[in-house]
Amino acid sequence: MSALQQRFAGRTLAVATMHGKEEAIGPAMLQQLPLAACIAIPDLDTDRFGAFSGEVLRGTDPRTAALHKAKHGAEHSGHALVIASEGSFVPYPPAPFITCDEEWLVLYDARDGRSWAHRHVALETVAGGASCATLAEVRAFAQRMRFPSHGLVLKPHAHWRAGDAVVKGLADGAALEDAAAKVIERHGAVWVESDLRAMMNPTRMGVIRTTAERFARELANPCPACGELHFTVAEVVPGLPCGLCGMPTEGVRAYKRRCEACGHTVLEPRPDGRMAEAPMHCANCNP
Repeated sequence: MSALQQRFAGRTLAVATMHGKEEAIGPAMLQQLPLAACIAIPDLDTDRFGAFSGEVLRGTDPRTAALHKAKHGAEHSGHALVIASEGSFVPYPPAPFITCDEEWLVLYDARDGRSWAHRHVALETVAGGASCATLAEVRAFAQRMRFPSHGLVLKPHAHWRAGDAVVKGLADGAALEDAAAKVIERHGAVWVESDLRAMMNPTRMGVIRTTAERFARELANPCPACGELHFTVAEVVPGLPCGLCGMPTEGVRAYKRRCEACGHTVLEPRPDGRMAEAPMHCANCNP
């Protein structure tokens, strides 16, 4: 029996979420892994590990937070196989003035305490915040944030303070204006931001779905040396040669896969077959 069968065959995967993420995670995992079912854990408070709106600050890095969520889900539900996700909105490394959506998925098996993780960075998630002094400004911001298909959050200040009222899950124009008018009347302005909970943000839910699809494929990929699951990309190898001068650039030349169980590594070429970088990205041709 393969490691994949031993780990997943006939088992139920529980999703530690209170925001509907099982809709994005479940289908991807069921397609790639020999699971019997995928369910959401009911009555689980994952906001205790951090809330985008600021009332609860995340006390650790995103990967660890996702692992804590998964372990809490296992303890709460009694299910041994649990998956959890954690998202962050941070500066995009190649262009720090752009905000990216960094999503982590962590799978935890209480049967033996092992865990596996996958990270995906995307730019398509609709996310933003603005201080608005009038309802016209609120409407304009809402339109930019694709309201009402993407929900909004209202609060008096950009950074939550003890005692601040937070209105989440706004997806109706009349309700948005009524709530915003009350905050503006009391505080002179209102902070309006994207509701980044997955069930209120379709573009973020789509990123979580993509992350789950990639993670599932990686989990189902066995190590060619020992057969253990999750023979994953562990390192990006730069040095793609410039198409004009041939000098190495910062472009990705290859990917290194590594087995966490036996340490076996394999260097793989780019999957798109690209062999050269454009001269505009070459430090020698375009200093």
